[in-house]
Amino acid sequence: MDSVVSFAGWMPAGLQNAAETGTSVRAVIFEDDIAIWRGQDGLARAWQNRCPHRGMRLSYGIVRENRLTCLYHGWTYDGTGGCAHIPAHPDLVPPKSIRAKAYGCVETGGMIWVARSESSEPPPQISGTWMPCRTMQVNRSLTGLAEVLGTGKANLALAMGAWAGQLRVAGLQGAVLLAVQPMGARGAMLHACVTGPEDLTRASDWIESLRGHLERPIAA
Repeated sequence: MDSVVSFAGWMPAGLQNAAETGTSVRAVIFEDDIAIWRGQDGLARAWQNRCPHRGMRLSYGIVRENRLTCLYHGWTYDGTGGCAHIPAHPDLVPPKSIRAKAYGCVETGGMIWVARSESSEPPPQISGTWMPCRTMQVNRSLTGLAEVLGTGKANLALAMGAWAGQLRVAGLQGAVLLAVQPMGARGAMLHACVTGPEDLTRASDWIESLRGHLERPIAA
């Protein structure tokens, strides 16, 4: 199923609070392994989850100020992805060709969105104030928001492409912003945001119920 779907345009990669200041986390979108980290400047950055030196996952790295240091040999990269320091050669000015591969990264709607650097699509613009609610993993490969709507657990209020939309859910005062992060054979992540604190608990229960519906065996 996933062979006919690919990483194109801007994709959801997690809730804003998944990457706190001074931390680095991992996100997988289809076959792209991504490190998302946040420096002291508050900006979230998304890079290929691979140190250019030995291939160590940068999501294991250490964030200091606005730099990310690989856990393996301590190579340090500045906020633009350029190598800034090599501990084994402290007097060397690292060549500009040594760079972490960067993705486009924006935050809107209470979520983090990433795009491959070659993408020409504009980033999503989601109006209103949204509070991160809950992320859940689904042990089933999903091809988009349409499969979520097919469960009958919500009604679409506003589509935001194939992978995200504002939904109307029974029992909630406001809308739910739901995004599907596809991970190929690994399943998918569901990210939900709400418009106010009064819906946090009910929306959290709803997304857990939704996962149960999505993981039910498909009838032959």
